[in-house]
Parts: sequence; structure tokens; C-alpha cells
Amino acid sequence: ISMSAINQEKLMEANISNTEELSSYIANFSVSESGQGYNVIMRGLGSGPNQGFEQTVGTFVDGIYRGRGHLMRSAFLDVERVEVLRGPQSALFGKNTTAGALNLTNAKPTEDFQGYINTDYDFSFGTTTLETAVSNSLSDNVQGRIALKYVDGGGYLENTVTDNDEVDHETLLGRITLAWQPTSDLNVLFSAQHDKDELMGYAPSQVFVEPAIAASGSPILDVLQDYVIDDKSHKTDPSAGEIEQATFEADHLTLNIEYDMGDLVLTSISGLQSYELNQSNDADHSAINNVYRDLGNEKFSQFSQELRLTSAFDGDFNYIAGLYYQSTDLDYDEVYRVYPLFIDGEREFDVDSKTSAVFAQFNYEFAPQWEATLGLRYSKEDKDGIRNFRSLFIGTDTPIGDVPKLGPLTGQQWKDIVLAGQFDIIDHNLANSRTDNSFTPSLNIKYKMEDAMVYASVSTGTKASGFDSRSNNDRDFEFEDESVLAYELGTKLTLDDGLADINIAIFNMVFEDLQTSVYDGKTGFFVENGGQATSRGIEVDGRWSFADNWLFSGSLGWLDFKWDEFTGAKCFASATLVPDNIEEGGTSCDMSGKTNAFAPKISGSVNLEYYTEISDLFELKASVDLVHKSDYYTNGDLNPWTQQEAFTKVNARIALLDMSGSWQVALLAKNLTDETTVSYSTDMPLMPAGFYAAWTDPGRSISLQFSYNFE
Repeated sequence: ISMSAINQEKLMEANISNTEELSSYIANFSVSESGQGYNVIMRGLGSGPNQGFEQTVGTFVDGIYRGRGHLMRSAFLDVERVEVLRGPQSALFGKNTTAGALNLTNAKPTEDFQGYINTDYDFSFGTTTLETAVSNSLSDNVQGRIALKYVDGGGYLENTVTDNDEVDHETLLGRITLAWQPTSDLNVLFSAQHDKDELMGYAPSQVFVEPAIAASGSPILDVLQDYVIDDKSHKTDPSAGEIEQATFEADHLTLNIEYDMGDLVLTSISGLQSYELNQSNDADHSAINNVYRDLGNEKFSQFSQELRLTSAFDGDFNYIAGLYYQSTDLDYDEVYRVYPLFIDGEREFDVDSKTSAVFAQFNYEFAPQWEATLGLRYSKEDKDGIRNFRSLFIGTDTPIGDVPKLGPLTGQQWKDIVLAGQFDIIDHNLANSRTDNSFTPSLNIKYKMEDAMVYASVSTGTKASGFDSRSNNDRDFEFEDESVLAYELGTKLTLDDGLADINIAIFNMVFEDLQTSVYDGKTGFFVENGGQATSRGIEVDGRWSFADNWLFSGSLGWLDFKWDEFTGAKCFASATLVPDNIEEGGTSCDMSGKTNAFAPKISGSVNLEYYTEISDLFELKASVDLVHKSDYYTNGDLNPWTQQEAFTKVNARIALLDMSGSWQVALLAKNLTDETTVSYSTDMPLMPAGFYAAWTDPGRSISLQFSYNFE
């Protein structure tokens, strides 16, 4: 398959602490935050944020599925390696991996005493990071490992209303892992992790306006004050009680049992995880009193169990077969204040699901150097969902319809004429159940040579249907499942007498009914199945030790994403531009033939490292990273004003190490040229066309690192 991997050393040296930072180094992979969660995009494909969604790109940690976007908030802790697997991974990883999978493996306990301390202080954003882990034998057949991480700071956007640097984190993570070998053929691994994250500010968002509006002299510009993309924002109204903040806590329990029966290994993987997010935020991203979320509280729990039998025969045939079960429970409560409409929108959304699956993968060497792999998976998922929404008179528990007068109208007339008529806000109580059955086969043929391997594959994948949490009307409640058929041709080569390796993949993926989250242009979002889309491209990654002490590595991708059929999509709204794809009727647009958001033609990174001994005691290591993305849209309506221009960011690091490898001190610079880039944007709610909110990335930062390994 097409895969990129990053090991623990690179994660530490580049101070990659979360999936957003990781994605910048990986071709055709993007993770960005939005107002509702995270956009996780692979090869131009992703669902966007919605409490009713699992992700199109599945995340797995030590074999446990993490399908909720908010679990992206958990920082990396004592991670051994990260693998980015592109393309459908249904056979072994399961549903909701239609675009790919992110596979994290945490470090395991060791028999010998060892550990490390890594520290990083970012001078630019006042961020302190401390990570440590200790591992050792506790008895003849028991080993333990403890890992801790603390992060304080990180705010890179100055809020000129509150004088706070946002988003400022205070994060604490801890994990205990125990390994036990009761017999020579039985291994038991247990881990328990707790994450806590307190945020001052909630999103690195700011307002920007089109140049024509900026030049208009409109009085509203005085209230906005800052309306160009920079390192400042001007948002919230403290006098109205507005504050951006959040607390996030998560627990993860994993039990892995392996029983070696000689030619067969029986594996049991049990997982229990939960999280709770409580937050409030300024949803208009300005000092204007338009929209404010008083609370958005989310609780989630998941139990999963997998049983897997893996063969290790000496012959031509081997297999993996297993059973999987998962149950989840999500509760989301929200109060959304819309000042101009005099309402508090009160939302309750709950969804429970149960998934069961049987899967198998068969490997057969049908001729010398030839091997075929057949993957099969059958899944069934049952979901029960409810969504209740009501409009209350602002600041009270009084239904808006019971208010005697709102200006010239009664409260009920206000609901009928203004809310339902103009803003499509309709009180409702909805409930339903859905069942999805899916069969996802895959076939991979590979030919192995001494220094090369060539493969060809065809694979399928599905993501289950579900219930929309975000819509404000009683029509948009359910969405259909999505599916993919993917073809891939690739090679993995070892060159230059083993000093280089290169991996090349060519792919073509056809999606049906891609689940997309769409802003309604007023105050809410809704889910729409996006017809048919094709994603095709090339991915290359490799390493080359081209001279003594020099190493070149990189991950690059070319992507061509196109909607083959997508009618009824939201049109972009602009003060100066008009869409060229408006459908008959003038209320929607035809995206057929267009690209998607977060789908740059070219993306990836290259790295150059140099090592040299400067004495018998010390070594010098220097590295430079170039991270590149070509033009891409940051909003699904493809508004030209929300297009991020192509950029290349430069990261550099120089380190002094002792020859024994026990310590190093380094200076790390990120985004040396201080590029200002936007990762996501949307229309500013309840404002005329031409007003937008944008989520920006950090500017230049300089940090000092120190690490010490002990054993």
C-alpha cells in the first residue's frame, strides 16, 4: 500500500505533538481545526466536522479505533511510530477508512531500565513542553512503563479585546503500561491513559473582508477593527458575558492478549475509551453581537472487542481472520445565542451505535516471487439517533412563540415569518433508527524481486449512514452511507546498494455519496451526500544516504480531485464575485467538474540532514525541512476569496549531541520565513456577503530543546 511512516526520533526533533503538525509533513494528507471539530482529509477526501460523523480517515492507537474528531485533541505521548496508510483499509481496519487510516503505535515496556526526558521551550509563543518516560522490569515476567507529558502555552493569535494569546493550552497526559508473560507462550499488555486539556480561547480564528468592503468605509469596520489576515483577532464581547474557553478530558483503557500456539497466534484486543468536552465560543469570531455559543457539551464513550487468529505456516498459504464488536454512545447539548433574532437555540443530540463484523485476509504465494492477498470484511451497524431543537426568547426559558410582542410581530409570527421563512430555523423533535450492512472485499497482487517489489490492488470501503447533529430544520436529519472503489499500482525499490529506497504509488479512487458538512449560509450546518467524485494521483516517498553523513528524505504527492456529479450544492456568497455554476432556480450550484476543499495539486515535504563529529565526545546534527502545498480552497463552496495561495514553509534544526547518545541540546526554528496561512474558513454568520472567518496557522517560532536518555 501507499504508506508514510514517522518514527519517535523525528517526532521529538521536529516537536510534532499532534495530527495537525504531522499532516504538514505527509503528502496528500491534511488535518485542520474548525468551529465544530476537525477536518481530516486524505487524497482530497474527508467528511468535515459534525457530531453525527465518524471520520473518512480512521485513526487507530495500539489497535483501538478512534473515530471521533475531537479525539484528535489528544497530543502524542511516548509514541513509537506513526503510520499514514492511504487508500481504503477496510479488510483489517474496518469501516470508516474509506480514504485511509492513521495508525499510531505507542512505546512498550522494556526488560531493561531505560527512559528519557524531552523538553522544549518556544520563545515565540511562550510554550513549555515536557515529556518523560521510564521503563523497567518489575519482576521476572512483568515489565512496566510510565509516560507523562505537560504542555503550557501555545497561544499564537493575540485577541485585542481580551489581551489574551489564543489558543493557550494547559495540557497534562499520563499513561501507565504493564506487560505480563504468565507463560512462555502468553503475553498480556495493559495500558491506561488519561488526558486533560484546558484551553483559553477555543479556535485560532479571525475575521477578514473582501478589499471592496475594506475600502467602503462602512461603520461596521470600526467594530470589527481587525479584518485582515494577520497574527491578531478582535473577538468576543466580555460585557455580554462572552468568553472562549474549553476543557477536554479523555480516558483510554487497552488490553491486548496474545497466545502463541506455534503456527497460530490468537490475539484479543479490548478497548474502553471516553471523553468529555465542555466549551463556549464566539461563533461570529468578532466583537459584534451576532452569534455566541453559550455551551457545547459533548460526552462520548466506546467499547470495542476484537478477536484475531493469525497463521505463521511455512508453506505458501497464510491468513488472518477475526471478529469485531463495537458499541458507542454520544450525547451533545448546545445553547446557541443568536442576538439579532432574539433567540437561544437549544439543541440536544444523541446517537448510539452497535457494530459487528467478521473479517479475513488470505495470503497465497501462487508462484515463485508472486503473492496474492485477498481481503474480505462483512459489517453490520445499527444506529439510534435523536435530535431535539427549540427556540427560546434570549436569556430566558420562554419559548419564542409564547412571547407577546417582538417589535411589530407576536412571538409566533416571528417564528413563522422570520425564523422559519428567512432563516430556516424550525423547532423539532426527531428520532429514528438505521441499519447498514456492508461487504468490502479487496485484492492485492505483488511481485517480489531482490531489490524491488511491484504491486497492484483493487479495494473497496464504506462509511455508515447516520444522523445530522447540526441542521436547524426538521428536514435534514439523516444522511446515507458513502462508498469507494479504489485502484492502485505501486512499487517499492531499494537502490544504490541499499543506500536508498523509494516508494511510488499511482491511484484512482471513485467515491459515491461522499458525506460532506455544508454551511447553510445563515446560522447552521447540514450534511449532504455529495454525489460521485474521483480522486487520482501519484505519491512518492523515500530516503537516500547520498554521501557520508548526509541523508535526504521526503514525501511528495500529486493530486487531481474532481466532483463527477454533485448538484444542489451551496453557492459561495461574495460582494464582488458571482459563481459560474449556479443551477436553474438560482438557489444552489452544480459542483460537477469542480475540485474539493483541502485538495492541493502538490503537497508534501523534503528533509536534508547532516551529521559530523566535532570531537571524540560530541557530534553535530543539522537538518532543514521544506513543507509545501500548492493552492487549495479552505471552504467547500470554493469561494475564490477563501483560497489559500501556494506556500513553502522552512523548518530548521541544529543540535549538539554527545557521542554516547545520552543527551542533546538543539535550537529548532519553524516557519522561518513567517508565512501566514489559512487552514479553514467559512462565511461570517448573519453578515452580508464578503465577510468571512478564517482559522490561521502559527507564524515563525524559535524554540530551545533538551533531551536526555538514561539506561
